[in-house]
Amino acid sequence: MSVKRALAVAVAAQMVVGGIAQADPEVSPYAGAAGWKETKQERLQWFKDAKFGMFIHWGLYAPAGGYWPPTQETGKKYPQHYSEWIRFWANVSEPEYGSLTKPLFQPDPGCTDEWAQLAKDAGMKYTVLTTKHHDGYTLFNSNAPYSLKNDITGSTNISPDGRDLVAEYAQSVRDAGLKVGFYYSLIDWQHPHALPHSRKWPIADGADHGKYVDYMHQHMVQLFSDYGRSDLMWVDYSSAQHQGSVWKTNKLLTKLHELQPQALVNNRFWNGLENSHGDFFTPEKYIPASGYPGRVFEVCHTMNESFGYSHHDTKWKSTKDVVEMLVDIVSKGGNLLLNVGPDPKGHIPDESARVLRETGQWLEVYGDAIYGTDATPFAKLSFDGRCTRKVREDGSTDLFFHLFSWPEEGKIVLPVLDNELVGARMLASGKALNVTTSDAGVVIDLPESAENAVCDVVVLRVMGEPKVNELLSLPQQQADRSVVVQAAAMKLHGTKGLRVTPASGEVPAHVSYWLRTDQSVEIAFNVTQPGQVHAGGQVTRQPGRYAVWLRYAADPRGGGEFALETVGDQKLEGELKPTGGWQKFTDLKVGEITLTDAGETSIKLKATAIAKAGFINLASLKLVPLD
Repeated sequence: MSVKRALAVAVAAQMVVGGIAQADPEVSPYAGAAGWKETKQERLQWFKDAKFGMFIHWGLYAPAGGYWPPTQETGKKYPQHYSEWIRFWANVSEPEYGSLTKPLFQPDPGCTDEWAQLAKDAGMKYTVLTTKHHDGYTLFNSNAPYSLKNDITGSTNISPDGRDLVAEYAQSVRDAGLKVGFYYSLIDWQHPHALPHSRKWPIADGADHGKYVDYMHQHMVQLFSDYGRSDLMWVDYSSAQHQGSVWKTNKLLTKLHELQPQALVNNRFWNGLENSHGDFFTPEKYIPASGYPGRVFEVCHTMNESFGYSHHDTKWKSTKDVVEMLVDIVSKGGNLLLNVGPDPKGHIPDESARVLRETGQWLEVYGDAIYGTDATPFAKLSFDGRCTRKVREDGSTDLFFHLFSWPEEGKIVLPVLDNELVGARMLASGKALNVTTSDAGVVIDLPESAENAVCDVVVLRVMGEPKVNELLSLPQQQADRSVVVQAAAMKLHGTKGLRVTPASGEVPAHVSYWLRTDQSVEIAFNVTQPGQVHAGGQVTRQPGRYAVWLRYAADPRGGGEFALETVGDQKLEGELKPTGGWQKFTDLKVGEITLTDAGETSIKLKATAIAKAGFINLASLKLVPLD
C-alpha cells in the first residue's frame, strides 16, 4: 500500500508537445477507453450492495514483519506503520532483499481457503489480493520474460514449486461465493526500466520506460486471462507526473474490458485519491466527512496500523471499532475494504481473525441495515450514531438508526419528516417502539437499555422516499434560548484526516485529528428566537447577546490560536490552551456574539496557529443567552 504523504499535490497532468503544454487526454474518465462508461451503473450494482470487502496484503515483506534484517532477534525495528514498505524504510538493495526474505516466505497449503472462509464469516462479500506490490515480486506465476528470469532478482515469481498462489486464492474465494479482486502496484522497485516513482534505487542507464509499461500490461492481461472470472482490478498508485497516458491507460483498459467486461477498476491510474476517473474513488485510512451524492467510494483501512504483517504493530481495532467504522462509511454511501496481513506462512493473525468473526456475528443480526442500503437522508443527527436507508418493494423506506452509544434521554429525536409514519421497532428483537410527531419533529421512545453492546439498530418505516425538513434537521434552539451543538452535528472542512471520533465511556464524541490550519469546523443550528420578545400594543423582537462556550481537550503539547466567525462579520479570536490531555475535556467561554435574525445560523471555527502536537479535540459548542 502506498504512502500517500509521498503524493504530490493533485494538479492537472500535462504533456509537452512542440513546446506547448497540453492536457493529457488520458486524464479523463477511463482514459477514454470504450465500454466502461456505458456499462458503469450495471457493473457497479453488486459493489454498491456489497458494502464490505477484505483487502489482503501479502508478499516478501511478511517475513520481515517490520524488522531488517528480517528477524526479530537480530533485525532493527522500523516503527513506521506501513511494514510492507520495509525495503524502502531500511533502504535495502537487491538481491539482498529477495535473497534474505524468499527462504522465509513459506505459504502453507490451504492458507487461501482460510482467508476465504474468514472473509465469509466476517460478512464480507469480496476480496482483493496484492498480486504484485511495490517490491515487484509476483504472487502469480507470471509468464513475462523478466518475471521468469532476470539478472537482478533471478525471478519475480515467488509461489512455491508446483503452486500458483493467485490461482489458489481465486479458486478459494469463488468456492466461498465471494467476488474476486486483484491488486496490482504500478510502482516497481526492481524492474530496471520502471519509472522513478516513489523509488530510491537507480533505474537502468538509458532506461526505456515503455518496456516497463508493456511488462505491466502483460501482467494485468494475464491476471484477467488465466485466473477465471475476475470482478475487480485495484491498481496503486499515480502521481501528477505519472498518470494517464504514462501508463498507456486507454490501451490497457480497452483490453481489460474486452477480457472481463463485468469487472470494475478503481481510480488510481490517475492522481489523487478522490479523482472521478475510475468506477469508484479510494480514500486510504481516512473516512470522508460526508457523503458524495452520485459517486461511489471505497475506504481501504487496516485492522492495526500496517497493511503488511508486522511483529510489533499491536494497535488492534476492537469489534466495536470495526462495526462503527463500517456503519459510518456505509451511512455516507461508501464501502469498507478492510485489510488483513497474513504472516509468512499465510495465516491471518488471531487478533484480526477474532474481531472479524465477531463483526460477522453482528452482521448476521443487523446485516439488513448494511447490505444494499443507501446513504442517510439526514444532514445531521442529534444522537451519537448514523443512519442508513433501504427502499422496500411496496415503496416504503426503512430508516435504520445505528446507535453507537445509548441515548441518555431514552429517545431518538428526529427532524420533521413529511411522510406517513408506518412504525418503529428494534431491528434485532422486532420489539415495537412508540413514535410521536409534532411540529418540532419525530420522537422514538427507546427501551431502558440496548439489545446489543456493540451497536444497536432502530428501524423507522415511512411511506415513500424520506422527505426531511432540512431546517429542522439542524440542532434547534431550546426553550431557554440556549443552543448546544455536539461534534456529531458539525460539518468538517479542509484536508483529509479531520474526523469525528465516537464517544467511548466517559469520553464524549469529538472532532479529532485537527492538525492543520486549512482544516475548519462549521457549526450550523436553527434559531427561533434571537432575543427577548416584548408585547405591549405591538410585539417587538430584540437582538440577543450570547456567551460562546467551547468544550474541548488538548494535549500538554497541543492547543493553539483560533478565529471564530459568524453572522454580521462578527469575529472572536483567542487562545485555546492545553487541558492536560486529549481526553481531558473542559468548558471555556471564548467570547460573546449577537444574534439578530431567526433561521439557520452558522459559526465557523478555524485554527490560526497550532502547537506541535496538534490543535484540539472539540466536543461541543454552546451558546448561553445573556439577556
